[in-house]
Amino acid sequence: MKKTLIALAVLASGAAFAQSSVTLYGQIDIGYSKTNVPAKDASSALGQSNGATNFHTPTVFGLKGSEDLGGGLKANFNFQTGGQDMETGATTLAFSRESWVGISGNFGSTRIGRTSSVATQAMAAFDLNGIAATSAMSNVGISPVLWYGSSRRSSQFQYSTNDMSGFSAGVGIVLSGDNASKGTYQGRVNYSNGPIAVGANFETKRNDAARTAYAVAGSYDFGAAKVSAGYVVSETEALGKGMHIGVKAPLGAAYVGAQYAKNTTTKDSAIEFLAGYNLSKRTALYLDAVRVNYSNSATTDKTMYGVGVLHAF
Repeated sequence: MKKTLIALAVLASGAAFAQSSVTLYGQIDIGYSKTNVPAKDASSALGQSNGATNFHTPTVFGLKGSEDLGGGLKANFNFQTGGQDMETGATTLAFSRESWVGISGNFGSTRIGRTSSVATQAMAAFDLNGIAATSAMSNVGISPVLWYGSSRRSSQFQYSTNDMSGFSAGVGIVLSGDNASKGTYQGRVNYSNGPIAVGANFETKRNDAARTAYAVAGSYDFGAAKVSAGYVVSETEALGKGMHIGVKAPLGAAYVGAQYAKNTTTKDSAIEFLAGYNLSKRTALYLDAVRVNYSNSATTDKTMYGVGVLHAF
């Protein structure tokens, strides 16, 4: 009888364990880059870049997992580091990009903690180069992914619907006790079906000097090339508002593309060029470049470019 009880306990334990999963994942980015400015100093010389400073994609690793709670419910979590310096090996184990827990099921999914902003979830796909350092939008101040200088928000409660025939929606809330006595709210609506994708989102002001920010964008995949366009109102009057357009074409395992952004408030503009070659589903070579033209004569125009390798695991 005792042996039978032990066997049953082992089986029960094994069944519970089988319903849970934990995954180690990450991405690595390193290469060489340069920023051309008149000053001939170390900051403008050709040198090694790395994902910790995010020339193309931040170098990170994380742990994520879920537990089957039964009845279609799952408990989920995600912890992701803030960046690994590939040049020196220096690292911080702070999970400053993702640090949340939530529940998912037929009703949708929730997250509580620090995670990507609703704007990032809504609009990142419309930047055809994945928000690289050469992003035309971010270089002229109209990237919704970088509202308030970050693609993340702390102290969030998020809710997202499941996909409903291509439609999805999400909201994010930061209560006043977690944001200097000012509660903030985010919302998005997305549609993606076949070659068509559209999105819209907003974020209420996080401080008295800001304003409600919003963005709309869409893309169409013709097969031979994908085109994208959008309009953004940034979080402050000084940062301004503007539009962006882009095109990206696959060439077998390779791709090429270009994006243009114009800040209609500051009159700054940028044109970005992108190219790459997929060595496998997880490893790629890339070449990125951007030219930024500033309307203010006191700010020097700049050219940035970089080449590197990106590996995901």
